[in-house]
Amino acid sequence: MRRKGFSGFIYMITELVMQFAYLQLLWIAFTLVGLGLLGIFPSTAAMFSVVRKWIIGEEDIPVFKTFWQTYKTEFVRVNGLGLILSAIGWLLYVDYHFFTFGISMGNSILKIVTLLIIYLFSTTCIYFFPIFVHFRYRFFDYFKYSFLYSVSTPLKTAGIFIISYIIYFLLMKVPVLFLFFSGSVISYMWMWYVYQTIRKI
Repeated sequence: MRRKGFSGFIYMITELVMQFAYLQLLWIAFTLVGLGLLGIFPSTAAMFSVVRKWIIGEEDIPVFKTFWQTYKTEFVRVNGLGLILSAIGWLLYVDYHFFTFGISMGNSILKIVTLLIIYLFSTTCIYFFPIFVHFRYRFFDYFKYSFLYSVSTPLKTAGIFIISYIIYFLLMKVPVLFLFFSGSVISYMWMWYVYQTIRKI
């Protein structure tokens, strides 16, 4: 039975905070279980699968069971996709720093082009995990549709990018909040925005 009035509101907020903190701790713990590199992608996919359930109205789901089910069933597939994204991100990072050494017009143009590609890559990554947990595509189609969704609503995508940075910046000011809420809060915001885009398109 749900409480009413102000005490009910406080109870709801407290429960919500505890749920986000619990989900964040699961994300950290299972990232470590996968030895970092092999744990971060399935843990993130599992976290998104939980917040997706919350967003579509399934608020009383068993968090651990939902998290663990996604983690173990998608471990291999999401790691393969995640490692490809990591490789692309590393190449873009190297390219950007390579072009900063020169001061010629050609280098400046290539640097600007690389920055644009980095932005598009970053926004594609924002859409990747929400798309991954919401749809069932063929292996490489996740990259294609993540990119297409990100460019189909450029203003909304830019908004997600900016708000993510603001949340990250604010949480970094309080390390305890960053530790307990950074991943879960940002994943919820990404999933909510992407879900609205999916519904409209």
